[in-house]
This record gives sequence, structure tokens and C-alpha cells, in this order.
Amino acid sequence: METQIPIIVDVLYRYFVTDPNPKFWPEYIRDDPVKAHGLWSFYRGLCLGMQVSQACLNTQ
Repeated sequence: METQIPIIVDVLYRYFVTDPNPKFWPEYIRDDPVKAHGLWSFYRGLCLGMQVSQACLNTQ
């Protein structure tokens, strides 16, 4: 079974996921750039999801 990622997911990913930037990472995790960038990206994804959710709630 082939996994297909919808085009909108690719567009959003390229817009919201930035290149690694240590100034965004917590000090305690800066020595592990893969984990630090993953944590930052996850956090920003949660923030985006909350904004989308709030926008949807405001339209009703």
C-alpha cells in the first residue's frame, strides 16, 4: 500500500516548517539538533492547530 500525502499537507509543511535555527530551541536540548528541531516543529504544529481550531469556532 502506497502512502500518499495530500498536496495541501506538502504546501503547509513547506510554509510552516522552517530550517533548523538554534535560537528557537530550549537551552537544555541545543546539543541535540535533531531532537531540538523536532520539538520546535511539533510545538509550532500544535500552535497552528490551535489557531485553526479557534478560527473554526469563531465562524459558528
